[in-house]
Amino acid sequence: MSPYLPYGSAGEPRADLRCGLIPREHLVSILEHFYAALPNEGAGFVLWNEATKAFSLHFPAIDEATPSRLVYRTPVLAPDWHVVCDIHSHGSGRAFFSATDDADDADATKIAIVIGRLDHADGLEMALRLCANGLFLAVPRSPFSGDDDAA
Repeated sequence: MSPYLPYGSAGEPRADLRCGLIPREHLVSILEHFYAALPNEGAGFVLWNEATKAFSLHFPAIDEATPSRLVYRTPVLAPDWHVVCDIHSHGSGRAFFSATDDADDADATKIAIVIGRLDHADGLEMALRLCANGLFLAVPRSPFSGDDDAA
């Protein structure tokens, strides 16, 4: 039995980005970067320029990369640029948010994505969440165009 909603249904979960969906080719480039980093973990950022409406990829400086640990630097952005997605891989491991990820994301506003099982025969896994200054919220769909799967 569904609850009584005096104003009707709120509809399907939805998260529209101010910048719109990220072009799919950026995800393809990030995945290529992650595959090249195997067996180690990798990282990348999707950036958006508010003035020009352009997306850009940034592959950060990596301080340490192993199959189970990654230390990388968040980019310092010029005016009008914003981090839309902070994406890292777990290489062959499962896609999940670790305690380290929770600490790193606690003061940020962005979409965080972990990609795992890059070398698995059944395909990769993806975990997504919206980080909103200490809150972690499920993302109802992929932020990339052409990727209609729910998160």
